[in-house]
Order: sequence, then structure tokens, then C-alpha cells
Amino acid sequence: MKRNKSLLALLFGATQFAAFAQNNYLYGLISTPPTVPMNTSTATTRLGRMDLTTGELVAVSPNSLSSISNGTGAALDPNAQTYFYETQTEMISVDLNTGLTTAQAVVSNPIQPSYFDNYRYNTSDSTIYGLGRISTSTGIGQANGELYLSSINPATGVITQISPQSVGEMYTVAGNAIDPHEMVYYYSLSGHIIGLDIYTGLVYSDQVITYPEGGMFFENYTYNCADTTIYGLIRTNTAPPNEFYLGKIDPNTGIATRVSQQAIPYFTYSINGSSTIDPNNGVYYFAAKSTAVNPAINVVVGVSLATGAVVFEQCMTLPTEAVNSRYFNLMRFPSDCAEAFPSRVNPNSGSAGLAAANKSTLKVAPNPFEQQFTVTSAELIEAITLRDAQGKVVLQQAASSNTLEVETGSLQSGVYFLEVQTSRGIELVKVVK
Repeated sequence: MKRNKSLLALLFGATQFAAFAQNNYLYGLISTPPTVPMNTSTATTRLGRMDLTTGELVAVSPNSLSSISNGTGAALDPNAQTYFYETQTEMISVDLNTGLTTAQAVVSNPIQPSYFDNYRYNTSDSTIYGLGRISTSTGIGQANGELYLSSINPATGVITQISPQSVGEMYTVAGNAIDPHEMVYYYSLSGHIIGLDIYTGLVYSDQVITYPEGGMFFENYTYNCADTTIYGLIRTNTAPPNEFYLGKIDPNTGIATRVSQQAIPYFTYSINGSSTIDPNNGVYYFAAKSTAVNPAINVVVGVSLATGAVVFEQCMTLPTEAVNSRYFNLMRFPSDCAEAFPSRVNPNSGSAGLAAANKSTLKVAPNPFEQQFTVTSAELIEAITLRDAQGKVVLQQAASSNTLEVETGSLQSGVYFLEVQTSRGIELVKVVK
């Protein structure tokens, strides 16, 4: 009975993922500036949806949700079909289908007043993570910053500090990424890419960013579950007009390399919170300023992860509108890392949990594999489920033995996660073809 419930849950997850994959839309905020200069109350913010097939942008929200939005982050929960963003003081939850506000809560930290910045939604544990930023005065004209990996409850606005002590004083407005498999949150500071352990809030890695092929900044980055890689924009100069390329980075070494062979032909781009990836088609999306017609025109750009070439472009300002009259940013793609789950053991599980993991008799060979692999275990194998890096179920097989051969000739090359259900529970193994 236990096995059947588990398999039904996995099948349900696969059905959900298929629905996400068919949703070929970007969601973000459509913003218009004040109609009266310096009067922010006349500005508008609505949830928007862009059809990636036609390029059509529509306002899902029938009315403005707020006059302003905080550009340091955004989040999208594909299961609850909810988009999250902040004003100066509140966390706003918006229904993807109606565009209406479902929750509006003042952001608060029970420990001490702080901001909540640079955040994203982690699909593997259904939690929004970001940086809890605190400014503490040390005298007239002096202030020290404190930074904590934190989570937030969007329904209440309550911030929970995960880091036991401050991990730094500030962060660079360059983007962020969450690896839902390793459970690591990444941000930047002064030419470093820093990973924070989501389980403990401690520094997981800290590397100086280097550019073997040239570059000065690695910005606007996000994690791609399809190939477990962080992609972003490599910028080669300090001021507009910028020259930049799609790139990728290894957070374990800090080495950033180009994907684009030629510079991407745009004036500049939104550098924080406005990048997302369509893992199904391998496209990186960001908001830019076009040089083709007018440097002030806002453009949504899609770049191939394989070639670095521009494969999508849609202007946001219509010819009949005033220059710079419409923005569409803080974009998220619904199936970006949908149904992902952790592959790294939580160190907070204690010595008993770690010992149990170390005593596992499960073996998968060969790994990497080609046409097949064999699963062996001292415990009886009841079922296996193989998911791709996006979380999509690509293979399921029932069993009742200690050895199981799995045919994989039809699978594409890439990273997969194997769930093996035995009499002792479910174990997870990362495998590669």
C-alpha cells in the first residue's frame, strides 16, 4: 500500500509538470511611470503575461496592484499558481490566472527590523529565499550592514533568519540563483560568487570570478535545472553602451565562460531579478534596452543556451505610446525548475540520519551510463523512478528483487535523478548519461 501511494504521488507530479511545460508564457510585472513627474501615486503595476509563441503581452491584472515595486527580486510558485513581489514595505501575492491580489502582508523580521532582498522561489522545498539585510548605526554618518540568508512567509510577511550569524555586510546588485538539487543559494559581492547552504545558512562556497575569455562582470544570472548550470550575462565594460555576452559560471571555481560568440546587440539590461530560463526549449530570457529603434525602449530578449544567439525579441513600447512608457520585468517562467527536489543530505538531520545514509547498500553502475544501468541493493527493490534535471518523470518501473536492469537507450544525454524505493524507504542517486 505504501508503494502504491508513493507511485501515485509521483505520477501526479509528472502530470503537474506536463501542465507546466505546456504553459509557454513568461510572467512578470507591467509597470508604467507616473503621469505626473515625481508623483509615484500615479504609477501603475500589474501582473503581465507574455506569450512566447506570438510575443503578445497582456495585463492579467484588471487594475493596478500597487504604484511601485521593489526590483530586488521576484518569485513564482508553479504549484499554487502564484507570483510574488514586494513594494517598499509589503509582500504581494498575485494569482497567475486572475491577476488579483491573494495576500498582502507587511514585511517584518521578529529579531530586528530588516529588508528582504534578492529573492527567488525554491521549487524543491516550496520556499522563498533571499537576503535579510540589516543596517545598524555606529554613530553619525556611519553604519554597518549585516546580511543573513533568510526565508519569508508571503502570507504573513514574516522573515526567518537561517544564518546563525551575519555572512557579510552587503551584496552586489548582480542577480541570484538557487540550486534546488544541492540546496545552495548564490549571490555576488565585489567580484565573488558566494553560495550559502540553504539548510544551515552558512557559507557553502566563495570564489573569485575569473574570465578566461574576457569580461568584467557576471550579472543577471539564474540556475538551469535542465543541465544543472548557472547562466548569466558577461559584461565587458563599466558603462553603457555595454558589450555583453550570454555566459555560464562554475560556482565551485568561479570561472565564467562565454556561450555567445558575438556580443548581444542591446544597449543595456536590467541586472537584478529579471532573468529566467525555459528549460524545455533551452532559452534564457532577460529585459533589455534596444539600440535598434530607441535606447529607451524596453525589450524582452530570449537567447539560446546552446549557441548564445538571440532567438526571441519583443518590444514593450508601441509606436503610439510615449517613449519609455511601459516596462515588463521581474520575469519568471512557470516550469523553470518545476518539480525539482534535493539530492544533497541535510546536515541538520543529525548523526543518525547521516549514518543511515552512509550505511546504504544501494549501488548504480555504470554511472555515467549509456544504453543501460543496473541497480543493486541488499534491501528489496520495490520500484524506481527516473527524473530529468527539470523534475519530469522519464521512466518508472516496478520491481520485487535485489537487482534491477534499466534500459536507457531512448534517453537523451544529461543529468538525471534516480529514486529507488526499497524496504528501508526512498533513496536518491544522481546519474549521468
